[in-house]
Amino acid sequence: MPDVLATRPLTETGETRPHGGRLLAHALHEGGVSTLFALPGGHILLLLDACGDEDIRIIDTRHEGAATLAAEGWALATGETGVAAVTAGPGFANGLIGLLDAGAWSVPLLMIAGRTGVHQQGRGAVMDIDQRAIVAPATKWAASCIEAGRIPRYASEALHHARAGCPGAVYLDVPWDVMQTEPEALDVNSDGRADATPASAAPAGIGTALAALRRAERPVIVAGSGAFWSGAGDEIAQLAEVARIPVITASAARGVVPDSHPWSLGSLVHGGLAIPSADCVLVLGSAFNANVMYGNAPLFGVDQTIIQVDIAPERLGGNRRPDVALVGDAAAVVRDMRIGWHEGAGARDAWLEQARGYAEASRQFWDQQVDGHAGTPLHPGAVARELAAFARAQFGGDCTFVADGGDALAWALAYTYAEKPGRLLTTTTALGTLGVGMPFALAAKAARPHEPVFLFTGDGSFGLTAMEVDTALRHHLPVVVIVANNAGWGDVRHEQDQFFGAGHRVASDLLPTRYDRFAQALGGRGEHVERLDELRPALQRAVDADVCTVIDVTTDPAVLSELLRMISSIGLM
Repeated sequence: MPDVLATRPLTETGETRPHGGRLLAHALHEGGVSTLFALPGGHILLLLDACGDEDIRIIDTRHEGAATLAAEGWALATGETGVAAVTAGPGFANGLIGLLDAGAWSVPLLMIAGRTGVHQQGRGAVMDIDQRAIVAPATKWAASCIEAGRIPRYASEALHHARAGCPGAVYLDVPWDVMQTEPEALDVNSDGRADATPASAAPAGIGTALAALRRAERPVIVAGSGAFWSGAGDEIAQLAEVARIPVITASAARGVVPDSHPWSLGSLVHGGLAIPSADCVLVLGSAFNANVMYGNAPLFGVDQTIIQVDIAPERLGGNRRPDVALVGDAAAVVRDMRIGWHEGAGARDAWLEQARGYAEASRQFWDQQVDGHAGTPLHPGAVARELAAFARAQFGGDCTFVADGGDALAWALAYTYAEKPGRLLTTTTALGTLGVGMPFALAAKAARPHEPVFLFTGDGSFGLTAMEVDTALRHHLPVVVIVANNAGWGDVRHEQDQFFGAGHRVASDLLPTRYDRFAQALGGRGEHVERLDELRPALQRAVDADVCTVIDVTTDPAVLSELLRMISSIGLM
């Protein structure tokens, strides 16, 4: 086992040269990394120890999967590259979920893994597997550094690849014997890459797009995750104002244009109802994937003019062929559109009001589902709505919502809001990964310690990473967790009822566990809520307590949102 550190020889001056772990920590610091999510193991002990000298904060989790998911959450909350470190073999395997999720969703994430020593590989050593071969198909870039002097260059290159062009997941492993090697100064080399100014699209393409937008009577902008990674929010808001085009924000772009902006329609859940009536749609930084119904009906129409902007040419088109395809950074392209805009479009106030009417009709539809519920236990939508109302009244836009689960997620998407970038983190990735709630919440709180973080989660999803309450307590990250507890995998139970008949269920029921008591057992706070009028006081006490609090809310297992019924019927999964 590599848990016993070898004695490192002294130089003639009696000082040790930087070993591989120190070189790696220093390279991360030079690359702007301030926080590293990790679970310790012998293969990475030298790196973790060296991070203290580089002012890199270590947040150690209870599972490697939570470490990589938290790194992904950090990226989604801040716009920076998230970084996680795990040990070799099973540590690496446990951490794959965050790497795969980030890779599928184009989130900039660097997973660093220890590895069996070079001279022990292939000999049946404990924890030895070919890690790079496993991750290569799922990452933008993957490497194994087998020379200590090249560690700074590899680390710099990894961070570059994570953010260059379309962001994504990258991987670097350093074998144990390389991690502890002390190279001569002349052997140490660094990367010579330079950050380039994000490029805009060709002027001719910009002109074609502008002409289509000027001709349109009912245009709409759909800003996807690429708009978040490019920092395009201000430019999109200005273009919306000068060109008078309503804006919808989706996925990681929620909040890049505040929901309260005069030309904002909010999320796809509500504002998306305006898309079928639009005659021209400007899609910024989003592929035509399931989140936008593959660019087809019922969300998009066949007669619309589609303008798609993406930094990666291979992401253009696919399930829906755009009429105008622009390759370029979203912020740069929108800036050039704004600068090139000249009066020519007619007044669009009537279209804005029509589009707002669609969004309001959607909100009323969700309210009807909640208000039509009778009896007990509580409707999960009523809980989500009350949470959002409490947060808005107390904190306005200076708070973060995290949503995790199946039907619980649907209600959170319907009622939470986003007034700033990185303030709404959810399960709605390309993989639909459950269990992201606690890791994402930890990362958001670590990034913005003075803003409250509210996690709304189903009980099934919460159970996947519930031990991260311990992480929140150890690192004083006082997130507020609201568990919609219906004692089961709710959306799975409804699918089983549909497929096999009512009540015919296998492996989808859970115990009515009191998760508030679980939090208390770990040393945190817990509250149990059975009536809606109990929720706001419990939320206020949780915020005032300044310690991780789990509010267990008993919710009705018979409830299923109409959104999930629709998704099940139209084959998005």
